Amino acid sequence: MENHQLSLFEQLSQVEPALTDEAIVRRLCEDLLDQSATVPPVPVELLASMRGIARVEQRLQPWSGVLAPTRDGFVVGVRALDGIERQRFTILHEVGHTLLPGFADTRQYRCSGPKTREEQLCDIAASELLLPRRFFVRDLLHAAPGLAGIETLAGSYEASIEATALRAVDLQRDAAMLLVFRVAHKPSERGHEDECEPKLRMSWSHGRGDWPYMRQHKSVSDGSPIQRAHEGELVDEVGTLGDLASTESGPVRISARRYGSGGRVLALLTPARTRGGST
Repeated sequence: MENHQLSLFEQLSQVEPALTDEAIVRRLCEDLLDQSATVPPVPVELLASMRGIARVEQRLQPWSGVLAPTRDGFVVGVRALDGIERQRFTILHEVGHTLLPGFADTRQYRCSGPKTREEQLCDIAASELLLPRRFFVRDLLHAAPGLAGIETLAGSYEASIEATALRAVDLQRDAAMLLVFRVAHKPSERGHEDECEPKLRMSWSHGRGDWPYMRQHKSVSDGSPIQRAHEGELVDEVGTLGDLASTESGPVRISARRYGSGGRVLALLTPARTRGGST
C-alpha cells in the first residue's frame, strides 16, 4: 500500500508502534479537536467536514447511521427517528470510520448489529469527540453526584444520558458502574412470549473498578430501588445489589431513574464511601 493511501490510524501506528488501538484513536481525536479549536457542545458537522464528510442527511432507515461516498465527498445518513443527541453521537461514530484502516477502499459503512472491533473503536472516537476529556473531566469533578449531575452534563454537551453516564463511569476518579434495565422476556422465554409476562430485567452493565459479576437478564425484585425508579421515584440512596450480583458487594450508593416511554431505567452505582469524582 502506498503511503498516501495509509489511514491516519496506520500512519500514527507506524510512528509510535507501542500505542494500543484505543490510544491511537484517542490521540487522533485529540488532534482533530485541536485543529477545530471547538468547545462543548462540539459542532459535530464541522468535525465531520474536516474529515471529508460533505453533508449529513436525515433518513428513514433501520440502522442508526450510514457513511457512503458521493461526487462531492462522503455523506452521513442518520436515522430520522432518533433524538438529536443520539444523532450527534452517530455522526461522530461515522467520523471515527474515516480515521481507520481500509476506509478509502470501502464503499459504504452501515452501523447496526453486533459490535465488531472496528465499530468499538468508532464508538470510542465518538465519545472522545462528543464528550472531550479535556473539558469533561473538569466538569465531572464539579457536577452534582448521581444521575442529577449526569443530566446536567448531558445537557451541556448535547449528548444522551446513556452516553454521558458511560463517559462518567470511565473517567471518574473512583469505581463506578452503570446498569441499564428494560422490560423484557428472558432468553429462555423466546418463542413463548404470549405465555409469559415480561419483567423489568437488567439489559447490560458497564463498570470500572472492583465490581462483582452482574447477572444479565435478571429480573428486579418488588420494592427494590430499581423497581421504585421504574415506578417514577427519583432514587438516590445507599443499598445493596442483592441478587443482581453474583456475589455480595456490600453497600453501594444507587442513583436510579426512569427514562423514555419504554420504561428504561438507568442506575449509576458508586461505593457507599464516596459520591463520585473524576480523574
